[in-house]
Amino acid sequence: MADNGYTVSELLTSARDAISDRLGGPVWVEGEISGFKKGRNNHTFFNLVEKDESNTVIAQLSVALWAGNKSKVNGRFKDVGPIRMDDGVRVRIIGPLELWVPGGRIQLSMQDIDPEFTLELIASERDRVLQMLRAEGLFDRNRQLPVPSVPLRIGLVTATESAAEADFLKTLADSGLNWEVVFADSRVQGIGAERTVAAALRTVAAQDVDLIALVRGGGARTDLATFDHELIARTIAGLDVPVFTGIGHEIDTSVADLVAFASHKTPTACASAIADLALEAVNRAELAWQEIVVALDATLDDESEHLSRRARRATSATRNRLVIEDHRLQGFGDRVRRSAAGAVRHSGSQLDLVEARVRALDPARALARGWSITRSAAGTVVRSVNDIEPGGILVTTVADGTISSIVSDAPTDKDNS
Repeated sequence: MADNGYTVSELLTSARDAISDRLGGPVWVEGEISGFKKGRNNHTFFNLVEKDESNTVIAQLSVALWAGNKSKVNGRFKDVGPIRMDDGVRVRIIGPLELWVPGGRIQLSMQDIDPEFTLELIASERDRVLQMLRAEGLFDRNRQLPVPSVPLRIGLVTATESAAEADFLKTLADSGLNWEVVFADSRVQGIGAERTVAAALRTVAAQDVDLIALVRGGGARTDLATFDHELIARTIAGLDVPVFTGIGHEIDTSVADLVAFASHKTPTACASAIADLALEAVNRAELAWQEIVVALDATLDDESEHLSRRARRATSATRNRLVIEDHRLQGFGDRVRRSAAGAVRHSGSQLDLVEARVRALDPARALARGWSITRSAAGTVVRSVNDIEPGGILVTTVADGTISSIVSDAPTDKDNS
């Protein structure tokens, strides 16, 4: 070092040595991964950042995970379960802090990781969200919503063109029902994924769907941490549409699973559950129609038999009535014939009597007995002296002819009195 200062290399070398002396070797450091990327030769690079309460980065450290240390880190993951290093994941790692003199850059050479730290943070945040939801009465709100009897209009939230989308849609199609799917694309992991999931949920809920399916394929526990986020949990709890989840994990249950109407282990299982609901309703309807048909057939059979019995009774009654009426008509005919014969005989006797009376009143017979009939010249019968006048001509009919005479004197009723 010259009396008047350092050269660049001297300064950086002094700083490197001071860091080494001060830290004394590898150190544990915790923070949130940002800018995660894989480089050449299987090396991995990222930044470890620290944020304040407003989520603003207040410190940042470059980290390098050299290919030679990857096997040890991956071994740690296998010991505790599936964990993936990615943006947004908080980790606790160890390694020496180095100053690379040629590049003038400080970075941590990662040698190992404490996966329990990450899992404990995930579990702690999960517990905090669940306690908050229970305290606010939101934990089981979505499960209390009614599900339509035949849910065929489905809102689907997942990553577009993903295996989860394909599996879900194929399972619905295999059911043979006529589905209508309203799709909303969403990121399902990484920084900001919770915001896109929440927005997608609200979007499909506004499309008059019967229920919403929130699905994604399997992944590491850190990948699924998105579905433990408070924003997603609050969004599901606040919807007025039932949410079915199909988040690909066999062991853990996310907060989204717990607050949703129903949860399933995979997208396929979620779609199968929805299809079963609809098929059950369809089967119930078909069974009801079959029961109605059977009941109608039985009723028709009963009514047909009833009508047949009534028809037989009516036919028998009609036949009997016709026989009775035939007998009555025959009897009436006999009586009419007998009555007619008697009437004819009686009428004959009456006619004989009338004939005798007519003969007795015949003027010719009266003339033969000495009676005569006198008529005026006009032919009117003279019944009184007042019917004639002196000089009038009278014609008198007797039994064997007529006598004409002239009235010489016509007496009056006064003269006879």
